[in-house]
Amino acid sequence: MIPLPSENGHQARNAWRGALWACGLNAVGMPLDILIAWEVPDMPRWPPLVSGAAGVLLVIVLLADRKHPTVRLARTIFLVNIAVMLAALWITSGAYAAAPERWIPFQANKLGALAAAMLAPDLITGSLAIAGFVGMALLRYVALPDALQNRFPIGEPWAILIYALFAMALLSYRAHRIALARRMLRIRTESIATQRLARAFLALRDFTNTPLQTIELAAVILRKQNPELGPILDRVDRSVDRLYRLNNTFSVYESQIEWTDEDLTPDPTALVVGH
Repeated sequence: MIPLPSENGHQARNAWRGALWACGLNAVGMPLDILIAWEVPDMPRWPPLVSGAAGVLLVIVLLADRKHPTVRLARTIFLVNIAVMLAALWITSGAYAAAPERWIPFQANKLGALAAAMLAPDLITGSLAIAGFVGMALLRYVALPDALQNRFPIGEPWAILIYALFAMALLSYRAHRIALARRMLRIRTESIATQRLARAFLALRDFTNTPLQTIELAAVILRKQNPELGPILDRVDRSVDRLYRLNNTFSVYESQIEWTDEDLTPDPTALVVGH
């Protein structure tokens, strides 16, 4: 018997995959920042390395829990991963801002906000992640000296608010699609359960038809041989008639059932027990 799909299990697997991809991007992407900023003066190497190592550790935790994923764990790991990345970006963005060459501010934060919209386990977690990337960039800008702020290109760092708007739109659309998919999964689950129950009822009907006919025939024979048993046999006839009416009620759903090869069994009890 094929198990019914679980809505909670489907949501947990999706959340697990999103958290795994987010941690994987941290593990691979943050150390690459060392190569990008290789010639930036006074750029510390340890923040990207620590962030990447944390991403690897979180990937290991997720893989260890892959057989029994939970939405709660995926949310927690996703937010911890974002927090570690923001801490590293806070430090490296200061070195970028102080570098002699001009730079495009907070590129990692902008990409992070978009990535969070695509990978977050749910709407709330994604909103927190997007707010974290955007809020960190704006706070970092405010914390910089006026001389460094004046070196920012026109429109920065406020351009990140546009990224935040697009990220929230993507997140909202994705959350809507996920909710629609969960609703369709719920409908499919209910349909499968109804089909199984109806097949079991019909199998029960078929299983009881022969015994009912035997009882009905025996009642007729006893009535002829023992007329004094008439009152008792009348009760038997009424009970048999009620069972026949119940069987006719089940017949209404027979045309709505999608029968499979597994249902074509000579033993109706196997179908009833199997469901």
